Amino acid sequence: MTPRARSALLTGIALAPAVLFTLYLRQSRSVVVGSDGGSIALQGWDILHGNLLLRGWAMSDVSFYPTELPQYAVLEWLRGLSPEVVHLGGAMTYTIVLLLAAVLARGMARGRQAAVRILIAAGIMLAPAAGPGTSTLLLTPDHLGSAVPVLLAWLAIERAPARWPHQWLSLAAVGVLLAWGVLADPLVEITGVVPVVLACAVRSAPARQRGYELSVALAAIAAIPAAALISALIRAAGGFALRPVGTRSAALAALPHNLFLTGQGLAMLFGASFGRGQAVNLLFSSLHLAGLALFAAALAVTLRRLFRPPDLVAAGLAVAVVLNVLLYARGNYVKDLLSSREITGVLPFGAVLAGRVMAGPVLTTRAGGRIVLAPLLGAVLAGYAAVLVVYAAQPPAPAENQDLARWLAGHHLTSGLAASYWLANSVTVDSGGRAQVRQVSIGPRTFSRPHGGWGYARQWYQPAAHRADFVVTSAAPGTAAWHTLVNSARNTFGAPVRTYSYRQYTVLIWGGNLLRRLG
Repeated sequence: MTPRARSALLTGIALAPAVLFTLYLRQSRSVVVGSDGGSIALQGWDILHGNLLLRGWAMSDVSFYPTELPQYAVLEWLRGLSPEVVHLGGAMTYTIVLLLAAVLARGMARGRQAAVRILIAAGIMLAPAAGPGTSTLLLTPDHLGSAVPVLLAWLAIERAPARWPHQWLSLAAVGVLLAWGVLADPLVEITGVVPVVLACAVRSAPARQRGYELSVALAAIAAIPAAALISALIRAAGGFALRPVGTRSAALAALPHNLFLTGQGLAMLFGASFGRGQAVNLLFSSLHLAGLALFAAALAVTLRRLFRPPDLVAAGLAVAVVLNVLLYARGNYVKDLLSSREITGVLPFGAVLAGRVMAGPVLTTRAGGRIVLAPLLGAVLAGYAAVLVVYAAQPPAPAENQDLARWLAGHHLTSGLAASYWLANSVTVDSGGRAQVRQVSIGPRTFSRPHGGWGYARQWYQPAAHRADFVVTSAAPGTAAWHTLVNSARNTFGAPVRTYSYRQYTVLIWGGNLLRRLG
């Protein structure tokens, strides 16, 4: 390779992350930001303003505390509070995961083998599906970012120094990275810790490596109590509280439906989204079947060799994929296509697996004396790049309640309540904090402060420091839900002084601080 060609190649490699991030950001903007994204944005905003432990926050069973939340805080420091932060965070996370998957897929290979490994892994992830695929992979944190510490841990395992005195650094890195992941997302116990332990246990390694692999397994196991200790210290210091992780299994009668939705979800994650109502061209989805087929073949080959794997990383990632999918299909989380957020880690793990296992067959399979798979996959990769450009060219979608946020801010209604999680945090972020709407619980006859649920901070409801003078609902006027809300609002706060109807929203306004009357 000439110096000029080498320089051009290095420049292209350096620019690739920026180009990918820009395209993913544009694609992310094609889907709406809702209250899930709003909750993460508000938590990042609170961290930015000094509440480092998120004191008073009630959160779901996943915190994303040491992973995406610092990322959101930095983005909000640069850009302020807005739905755009959710798009920026989603595009950034996906770009990082893709790059890490490409690096791990390369492994210790060199030359053409390394290049094909990288291209297979990056190609499989290159063009996320439109619609639900974009919402799942390029928007709100939905477990995809939890793949970052897992991928980094496998890199530390594979690239450990050969001599023991220096290997302790790699062991410490494995423990720290997995503890970081478990603290952010308990799912990492299944996708990170257990696969590392099992892969080290079943692999028939040379005697000189068994001691190191045993130490790796112990470091991975230590990550769980380490994360639990840090979480307990955060709670003891008054920090955020998490809901218990749901571990119920679905009824056996629901298993066929769960398996069907799991298959649909896996296809969507790999870009082959043929579901009804998807804004995805049939050709684009058909193209992604090539990546799905490479993943399936790599998984089958690795599982067949599981007890004599030549590749520890491939064995561990195959175990992670199987465990994640089986527990998801058998669990109670399978509701619809968007529930596939619980198995998003399968995409980067599967991409790495395909790159490491299938690069050899791609380079050696011949027909008529010619290599046939490499040119074919090159054409498919070019098709993926075209798909990404088309998806990135879609028009941006407004945030879920952007119109209401503007209306409230325009009418100087800056602090209010909503009996809906899906309305409250979304409006607050959509308005950039100019119209702060807080969720409340609604009973048969009255409003009260939230009990249970997630996505709120208890200090929001202290009347000495905060106020609220309106209630808003998106329930259609005249419906049972609308009547229940209006009657409960009147029973709790008295008759409103003014009522507005704006599009599908109803806004009830009072003169005093409603927080003083909340139960």
